[in-house]
Amino acid sequence: MTLQTLSNNLLRSRQATRVVILVITAVAFLLRTATLSGQSLWRDEVDAIRFSNWPLRELIGGLVQAGHNGPLFFLLLRPWRALTGDSEFALRYPSALLGTVAVPLGFVLARQFGLSRRAGILFGLLLATSPYLIWYGQEAKMYAMLWFTVTVAFVAYLKALANRGTLWWLVFVLATSLSFYMHILAPLMLGVYALVGLGRWPALRRHWRGWLISLACLTWPYAPLVIWQFSLFSSGADRGHPFYPLRQEISILLELYTSGLLRFTGSTAMILYVFLFLSGLFLTNARAAAEKITLIKRGTLAVWLLLPPFAVYLISLRVPVFEDRYLIYITPAFYLLVVVGLLLLRHHSRLLAGLALGLILIINLLGIWLQQRGPIKADFRAAAQYLADRSPPPATLMIQMPYLQHTWDYYYPYPYQFIEGLWTNDGKSEVIVETAMQQQTAALTDLWLVVSEEETWDQRRLVRRWLDQNAELVDQANFQRVALYHYRLRPGLLDAHIR
Repeated sequence: MTLQTLSNNLLRSRQATRVVILVITAVAFLLRTATLSGQSLWRDEVDAIRFSNWPLRELIGGLVQAGHNGPLFFLLLRPWRALTGDSEFALRYPSALLGTVAVPLGFVLARQFGLSRRAGILFGLLLATSPYLIWYGQEAKMYAMLWFTVTVAFVAYLKALANRGTLWWLVFVLATSLSFYMHILAPLMLGVYALVGLGRWPALRRHWRGWLISLACLTWPYAPLVIWQFSLFSSGADRGHPFYPLRQEISILLELYTSGLLRFTGSTAMILYVFLFLSGLFLTNARAAAEKITLIKRGTLAVWLLLPPFAVYLISLRVPVFEDRYLIYITPAFYLLVVVGLLLLRHHSRLLAGLALGLILIINLLGIWLQQRGPIKADFRAAAQYLADRSPPPATLMIQMPYLQHTWDYYYPYPYQFIEGLWTNDGKSEVIVETAMQQQTAALTDLWLVVSEEETWDQRRLVRRWLDQNAELVDQANFQRVALYHYRLRPGLLDAHIR
């Protein structure tokens, strides 16, 4: 029996397929949990702790008020923290778990599209080893949960259209409603669902009542959100995001989906992925008929992948809101089209398809290794430990920018006097900065300056410049995206400068 025959027999066996999916799921779990505490918490993750600490009444009220991208996540995090505590591992574990469960769910999604078991297995393999999805499966934020929730909703939607019963309409409505409160941009999927339904007109015509009732039911959970979202859009308020042209949005997403956060491969991985993606979208051969890869299926995936980024671009013309992670729920469409491309390429050359898959897995594993071999996020853990190990520990810290005090306090075990670093990006002159710094340091002889994201607070580095001119730098330590500067303010030197 040849290896190819053995492979085909295994793929035709449901039990063998379950075993393969179980193994892939176990690999996904290990890739997400083995280094779950490898990165220091960054400020958004610490914010998740802070926001979930709000009184329950405020947390519930936050579901219908402007101010947070994903209020439901903080509400759900509250009881989880009560059970497990606030360690890095505990805070990130829900994301790792949901990112893992989304792998077998991806197999179900592929099968629901009418694709073969082979396609489902390959899809699960790409989801399990994607550096991008692993990164957000290791973050104490809502993005893995958002990806999982939207995938559940899509599976339920396809099952409902295929006449699998009223229960699936209910699951679709529930999962979609939850996604609305999971992230501000999740409602963009409504346009996808509508177009997908219209594209499957024969099925929709048979189930139009369930379809209309379901979409009507979704207006109720979305109504409280649309009020403040419309107000935000009409006001043109600045959300702190830069504007990206549509071409740049797509380029960023492609780089991340193909190489991970470090984008280490340049154009190599992108060219391979784009070739397979375009093959999955347009290539037609005998394998397409055998795999039942129809125009409707390709169109469904294309709409899922392209409509939300285009909608974000249109919104951003008024209020810039683009961040790649906000659109994490479109990644299944991208990887599934890549899988379709692999299957169609296999019809022409099994060797070439095998080499392409092998290269993709090598790229993925290298991306995972690079992401996990050292700190990428601001390393407040190492910086705080550096000062905690000093004897005695520093008594006065100036943090630039001040909002990062919450992240610092998560790691630093000792009490200290906190001084807010001056915000100078509002155009403060050097004279104003000098006066303010003299007032803040008048009673000090010793000061540690904690610097991170300095460009967002003091782009001209006026605070550091003043300290360099009026104090003696006696120590400094640099960590990933965090720097520490120890200044000794000599009264005689300062008095002479004032005179």
